Amino acid sequence: MPGIREDWFPTSIWYFQVEEHERLNAELLRFIDTERRRDTIGVTDRSSILGWHSATDLHQRPEFAGFLDIIHRNAQEVAQLQRWDFTQGDLAVLNCWAIVNGKFASNAYHNHPHSLLSGAYYLQTDDQSGAIVFRDPREGALLLAPPVAEFTPWTYQSARYQPVPGRMILFPSWLYHAVEPNLSDRERISLSFNTGFRFQATAS
Repeated sequence: MPGIREDWFPTSIWYFQVEEHERLNAELLRFIDTERRRDTIGVTDRSSILGWHSATDLHQRPEFAGFLDIIHRNAQEVAQLQRWDFTQGDLAVLNCWAIVNGKFASNAYHNHPHSLLSGAYYLQTDDQSGAIVFRDPREGALLLAPPVAEFTPWTYQSARYQPVPGRMILFPSWLYHAVEPNLSDRERISLSFNTGFRFQATAS
């Protein structure tokens, strides 16, 4: 009798393609260009290597209201699939920022503490822009990996997602990830964000 397999501790990554994203992306790109002209240095103590990182309060700007609706809708779908309990509160966008990676710019491995779901949304990319790479979170599994005839979801040590304009990727905030160097002459422009659970105020 063959053995019975049970899979535990799965790590899920979701992606959504935003319909009719061209107009939204054009508006957000104009805003980011204005921000870069205003703040040429940007934030310098994060994962960006040679890239530009905006301030993290873009979710508070009125120009991002429509984008926040898209984040909320997609994050709610993920949360419902995971059976999260919303009787005591709701998901909220905690912060949001833009990243512009010129040629050879990248992002080092990092995660997003103090958040539940994090995401990346792509505004301007091509097939040489550099993928986002997620690392196997099971550190012990990487210590001594056996040879395999074919990689499967049980033996992959990383997962790569090529950036596509209009695509939003959602993932657990604790999952370590990096961005490969941009080998294109065109800037790789994306938005990143974090969501967290916001509890309802209780009557005293």
